[in-house]
Amino acid sequence: MINLRQRSMVSYIIKPLFIAFLLFGLFGIVWLRSNYTSMEYTISELENRKADKLREAKMLMAEKAVLMSMHRVEKTAVRDLGLVFPDRTKVVYVKERAQGPQRASLDTSAGAQP
Repeated sequence: MINLRQRSMVSYIIKPLFIAFLLFGLFGIVWLRSNYTSMEYTISELENRKADKLREAKMLMAEKAVLMSMHRVEKTAVRDLGLVFPDRTKVVYVKERAQGPQRASLDTSAGAQP
């Protein structure tokens, strides 16, 4: 039989270990919960940054569309470079020929080439 003295030694060892195990478990749960909350805040912050970046990308795409519009390009070409669309009557079309020099004339009354 186990005597009373051996029982009290086992109880002196098991009780503190059990209490230590409970305290470590409790602190472990609190630590996990605080880390979980911290990660939620981090994820929320990253989602906000992502939304801001997407909004900024949309604004940049709209600005690019405005800057690349044909109306703006034409306006800049006329104002800064003096370029204009030619009058249709002054456009000369040149046919490609295999040999010899090509002739072009602004006179539309001469129908045949010599």
